[in-house]
Amino acid sequence: MWKGKSARLSFTVIGISALVATPVGAAESLEMISYANAPGGAEIAAGDYDAAIAAASSRLWRLNTESALIASTNLCVAYTVKGEIEAAEDACAEALSVARSVDRASRNTGRRAAPGEATARALSNRGVLRAVVGDALLAAADFREAGRVSGVWEVPGRNLDLLESSAALLPAVAAAE
Repeated sequence: MWKGKSARLSFTVIGISALVATPVGAAESLEMISYANAPGGAEIAAGDYDAAIAAASSRLWRLNTESALIASTNLCVAYTVKGEIEAAEDACAEALSVARSVDRASRNTGRRAAPGEATARALSNRGVLRAVVGDALLAAADFREAGRVSGVWEVPGRNLDLLESSAALLPAVAAAE
C-alpha cells in the first residue's frame, strides 16, 4: 500500500495505439506513465482499467497533494486507454495542475526529486491523450514542453519522435516547430 512521501514509487509504462493498450516497445505506440504501486496502478499494469478507475477515484487518495497527483495521473491513463475522452481530459488537466504544485513544492523544500519530473509526466500523458483525439499540434507541444521541463526523461522524446514519424501528421507537426 502506498504510504505517502516516505514510500518509493514505481512506474508502469504502457503503450497506446488507437485507444488500445499495447506492450511497451511496440513500434506504433505512444507511451503513458502511471504510478504502479499506488491506487489504480496495479490494475493499469494488469489491463483492468475499470478497476483502476474505481481504485483511483476514492476520496481517500485525495487527502494530500502527492496522493492527488498519483490518483489523477492514474485516472488520466485509465480514462485515455478506455477512450473516455471527457473524463480523461479532466483527469489529465488535474494531474498537470497538481504536478506543477508538487514540483514547485519540491524545489522550495529541497526534496531530491528530479526538477520538473511530475510536470513532465503529466505533460507527456496529456500529449498522448491529445494525440489520441487527433490534435497533433497540441500533442507535440506537450511532448516538447515535457522534454524541456524534465531535461533527462526520455519518454516525451520517444512520443514526439513517433508523432513526427506519422506520415499523416508530419507536415502539421513540423510546421509548428
